[in-house]
Formats: sequence, structure tokens, C-alpha cells
Amino acid sequence: MTHVLVLGGTAEARSLAALLVAKGVPLTSSLAGRVSRPRLPAGPVRIGGF
Repeated sequence: MTHVLVLGGTAEARSLAALLVAKGVPLTSSLAGRVSRPRLPAGPVRIGGF
């Protein structure tokens, strides 16, 4: 199965991550790290560092 990278930071990206996690799709959400306390999506998250 493909691993999905979700470019996060929006409500739509959090909704997409939640749907994919519920369906068992492997994913990682990436956040830019621009805010001190982001609303984290479901599943694994990578913040900053690119």
C-alpha cells in the first residue's frame, strides 16, 4: 500500500488525515511549525525541519 503525505495545517487536512487513518491508510501529516501549539491531526505528524 502507498504511504500518503498530507501537507497539513488546515481543517481540511485534519479531516483528510482522520478519514485516511479510519480506513487504515498509512500516512504522515507534515506541519510547517509556524505556531507554538498546533491542532494536531490523527496519525503520525512531522513538524518543521525540512
